[in-house]
Amino acid sequence: MKNKKIYSSLMALALVLSLSACGSNTDSTGNKGSQTSGQEENKEASSSKGDQGDNLDDFQKQTADDTIVLGVSTINGDFIQGYNNDANDVNARRFMGIEGNNGYSCYVIDEFGKFQANTAALDKDPEVIMNKDGSRTTKFTIKKDLKWSDGKPITADDYLFGILLESDKDFNTLTGSLNVGADSLKGYEAFKKGDTDSFEGLDKIDDYTFSLTVDASQLPYFEVQALSNAGPTPLHYIGENLGLAKDGKKLVVKDGYQVTDKDKENYKKSIDNQIALLKENFEKDNEGEDKGSEDYKKAKEELDKKAKDLEARKNGDVDPTRLLIEEAMIKETSDYRFNPAVTCGPYKFNKFENNMVVLDLNENYQGNFKGQKASIPHIIIQLVNRNIGPDLLENGDIDIWEGETDGAKIDQLKKAEEAGKIQLSSYERNGYGNIIFLTDRGATKYKEVRQAIASLMDRNEFVQAFLGGYGVVTNGMYGQSQWMYKERGADLQEKLTNWVFNIDKANDLLDKTPYKFEKDGKTPWDKAKALDEFNKNQEVFDYYRYDDKGNKLVVNQYGAEQSPITSLISNQLPPNAKQAGMEYNVTAGSFSTLMDYLSFPKEDAQYTAFSMASDFSTPFDPWFYYSSQGPFNRSKVKDPKADEVTANLRKTDPSDKEGYLDKWEEFQKWYNDYLPEIPLYSNVFHTGYSNRIKGFDVITPVWQACDQINAMTLEK
Repeated sequence: MKNKKIYSSLMALALVLSLSACGSNTDSTGNKGSQTSGQEENKEASSSKGDQGDNLDDFQKQTADDTIVLGVSTINGDFIQGYNNDANDVNARRFMGIEGNNGYSCYVIDEFGKFQANTAALDKDPEVIMNKDGSRTTKFTIKKDLKWSDGKPITADDYLFGILLESDKDFNTLTGSLNVGADSLKGYEAFKKGDTDSFEGLDKIDDYTFSLTVDASQLPYFEVQALSNAGPTPLHYIGENLGLAKDGKKLVVKDGYQVTDKDKENYKKSIDNQIALLKENFEKDNEGEDKGSEDYKKAKEELDKKAKDLEARKNGDVDPTRLLIEEAMIKETSDYRFNPAVTCGPYKFNKFENNMVVLDLNENYQGNFKGQKASIPHIIIQLVNRNIGPDLLENGDIDIWEGETDGAKIDQLKKAEEAGKIQLSSYERNGYGNIIFLTDRGATKYKEVRQAIASLMDRNEFVQAFLGGYGVVTNGMYGQSQWMYKERGADLQEKLTNWVFNIDKANDLLDKTPYKFEKDGKTPWDKAKALDEFNKNQEVFDYYRYDDKGNKLVVNQYGAEQSPITSLISNQLPPNAKQAGMEYNVTAGSFSTLMDYLSFPKEDAQYTAFSMASDFSTPFDPWFYYSSQGPFNRSKVKDPKADEVTANLRKTDPSDKEGYLDKWEEFQKWYNDYLPEIPLYSNVFHTGYSNRIKGFDVITPVWQACDQINAMTLEK
């Protein structure tokens, strides 16, 4: 609770600032240069937001001759990268070029998931120099006619501004962000710690040319373009009174600008607002908590310290440059987050209200790296009830329904296609459904307990019952669409354990854990006796395993409500687990609560298992998630082998494809044995779209409507 409550309050203040607001250098998972964020999703659950009912008559039709309506089942309205963003917030940002393939980042990802130099932004190919100290410098020359949606020119300063702002020593403290900044670049550590106000790895050559130098310690890296990717952040909007030093290594007060008393007063007011919001959200987060508990006291102490630090900032001597830098951080996270008024992609922000995002064509957009340029005047991203999404598409009330996973609804879409009512495309998922464990606490800290749970499930039933056969069971951290799987998947399967329903195996595994005894902590637990008790009466079964201290073998899982996956797990695991002496409980609740329990667990966490669906980031870098040093190690893995295999994978020379695949196999074998997660299935997504849309003929796991929009037209 200590971290959860404080951090939850900070989240209300600000989402993370992307390294570059149009073509990010970091995604919401922290992966450098990713154009496909690793999102935790709730696609399997029906929408509970908004006021759309199951009745189609309740839906207000938004389609028009100049407007495409994209129906979505969830949307939060956060328009900068960071934290656990909703997948459809990401869609909105990609339409606007705030991230992804439509903006002016130096590198983009094509429909096959490969990095490409962004010819829409760059005047010529990036120039790479390997330095004597082992570092790698990439020089970028951007085009001189690039403009923001408000008509202002895009320059090298915009590319360097976001890097400097997010990597600043005060960024995380002031905003509550988890993003670490440009940690791959030379001089990052000294800049982040505040030992220097100049970032060594950045160089401004002229108004349209700059370079980024990757530190030698980060190399080799298989998808090395990701380490030096950058895109523009609107300096004139977010930091209107800031400029860059001549060499581009630090932020300074803009030439000719004098900080006024009004600036200082506005700054102090913004601090007061932050403190008030921090306290307000702390009270909301702690509603119903025991105020006498140690957890509450510690959380309150951190709240008071944070408020005191902010007061000190407000009342201390104000350095003009620091004032403007912190003002820019606050503006980004309290203004641009909800109202990205200046963008560089094919669409610009109009409004977000009534669970609907309205976007208008950006007349200043130059086109994407394929030479395509959007022409459809308006896009609406509309929240609808997931249960009726296919019906709305079939009736012409929406134009696009993306990523359907439910087998019955896919069959419905196929029938509509056969009847000539809609068009339909499918693609293999770049991700999977899974059960995520906390591996450092509770019963799930024992590998054999996690393996036993995998042996107490019939994962094929998930594929048939939920997916209707539109998917496969997986045994590692891979999706069928990944190029690594296509090259080595067949060979890999023979080297992995196929976790199938096997109660005897589960019992054998649990016999290797401390949970080997009956309730007295002395008498050996007897699987024959358990089976007899189970057959007599499942409901009052009470013959569980215990350790020698009398602790019962209990695993509590939290899953998203209204999710068929949660229901399937509830039907399978609790009764099957009893036959192995394990009490397995499944609780359903909101997705936000699930993420709270997973991201900020207590030492004595009630829940140590979570049902989830996750998409993979590009580049694929498991070090972030399973290394003991990884910043997003949500499973709390502390295993030397994990450190070894994940580090080896990422530190592969880009030219050594076969070496990378060998290391990928070694990682998959570790994952399959250690089971920080149980992969449940990798499914086939289906996207339906109206007959009036033309040019939506390219769709892959990393290339969706928001990427293809530049090639689409709308038939009247």
